[in-house]
Amino acid sequence: MRELLLTGATGRLGRTVQKEFSKQWNIHPCSRSRGEDLTTLEPTDVVTDKIDFVLNCAALSSRGGCVKNPVVAFKLNTVWPKKLAIFCRETNRRLVHISTDLVYAGGLPPYTERSPAVPRSLYGWTKLLGDIAVQRNNPNACIVRTSILVGEAGAPMTTFSEDILSGRATHFHVDCFRNHTDINALAKYLSECLYSSRSGLVLAAAPYAMSRAAYAYSLLKRDINLIPAPDDIPHDLTLRPSKIIG
Repeated sequence: MRELLLTGATGRLGRTVQKEFSKQWNIHPCSRSRGEDLTTLEPTDVVTDKIDFVLNCAALSSRGGCVKNPVVAFKLNTVWPKKLAIFCRETNRRLVHISTDLVYAGGLPPYTERSPAVPRSLYGWTKLLGDIAVQRNNPNACIVRTSILVGEAGAPMTTFSEDILSGRATHFHVDCFRNHTDINALAKYLSECLYSSRSGLVLAAAPYAMSRAAYAYSLLKRDINLIPAPDDIPHDLTLRPSKIIG
């Protein structure tokens, strides 16, 4: 079996990747919740000699968390991907790095790989700087930029659909559009991506966008509470993905 270092292993996508990859890969999980703080470690601390594939799912993805802990957000979302990109280039390891549609401003959709990225949040900026660092320091790496994740993850941090079905989410934006992407289908694509030679940025997401309210209604099939999105949240992040997920 191939040896894979998976960072962010206990997050939503990390948990799903472990479940999806279990029969094809020998996974070496790495995450802050396991005691491996990537803000203080170097790639040499977590990558053993037998590992030749790296999937970086690690991120401080909470908008509020990034505002409260900007130094941690910068170290984890920007500095760590740069270190990993340099290390994987120098040691000839395959690197796939996960990005987000929140690097876009939400004013000029639909977004493609050639669209300018101007984030509206600290989280978006730290992720964008990480993406740029990976591109510049490891041209052979693949950056998979996706949208809001839905489906069953079974992780402490839940997906949007899990929040809806559990009742944790009770009010829904009518003017915030995203490509709600199945987390399990995305994990399957990431396995393909690791084996491929594709490099650079790829938008991988569901084919169509809908408002958060419309998506919630499609699951619940009943009246829901509608609210406008705050001004600091991008209102239309519709992607035109080159890789259709789901």
